[in-house]
Amino acid sequence: MTTRFFHGLGRRAAYFYARRLMRSEIEWWPTLPSGPKIIAANHPTTTDPFLMMSWPFEPIYILISEAAFEVPLIGCFLRLAGHVPVRDGRGRDAFDAALRLLDDGQTVGIFPEGALSGDDGRLVRARSGAVRLAATARVPVVPAGIAPDRHFVTARQWRRSGTSEQMRWFWLGAYEVSVGKPLVFEHAAEDREGVRRSTDVLMGEIERLVQRSARRLLDGSWPARAGSRTEHKDRRERGMPRPRNLDAMEPRGSYNGR
Repeated sequence: MTTRFFHGLGRRAAYFYARRLMRSEIEWWPTLPSGPKIIAANHPTTTDPFLMMSWPFEPIYILISEAAFEVPLIGCFLRLAGHVPVRDGRGRDAFDAALRLLDDGQTVGIFPEGALSGDDGRLVRARSGAVRLAATARVPVVPAGIAPDRHFVTARQWRRSGTSEQMRWFWLGAYEVSVGKPLVFEHAAEDREGVRRSTDVLMGEIERLVQRSARRLLDGSWPARAGSRTEHKDRRERGMPRPRNLDAMEPRGSYNGR
């Protein structure tokens, strides 16, 4: 009961934040599977796990770096909400916790890169945990591509336990998300070659979705395209849809966080 309460509270807070302070839009396929699944996304900013909480599908229990759990108040809230800390050298603990959530019918959010994407937004080499988790639990993986307006990304160094860790915070601005078709991997978790190939497939799909989100970002980003924002506002007031590139997929709908 306590976990459900704090998880719901976090979702509402994230939704309110995305709606009031950001231009956040999510597009997704009509074939999102019901039941347990993994949402796998790129990781351009430290804020991504918190914004993933606002995604409108269903409750998502997210694997988050242990550094976030060491931030006063925030860390306590994340634990109470049931999110999973990923500790250096103890990845198996996070894997087992995520597996228990999936076995319980929950949806798990994961960032396969295991760290922030490159400073330029390019994906870094992914770890195999997302695919191994999916193969073990026999659940689909739903890829997602995130593209934030990099004008609003602030880099900071977080010092903890004698080490320094880079963080990139995103507080407001345009933040586009594209969610793709679910992927199902038939091989066993112990099949190393199969896991490697499937990880490449997953990251290739995430990269495609990142590019899709980036195109949509440029279509109406701010502050660089202030003139086009006025145009989009005029179109909305006349009941016309905001122009989008739909060459890659036909989404079921969109959630607009404005």
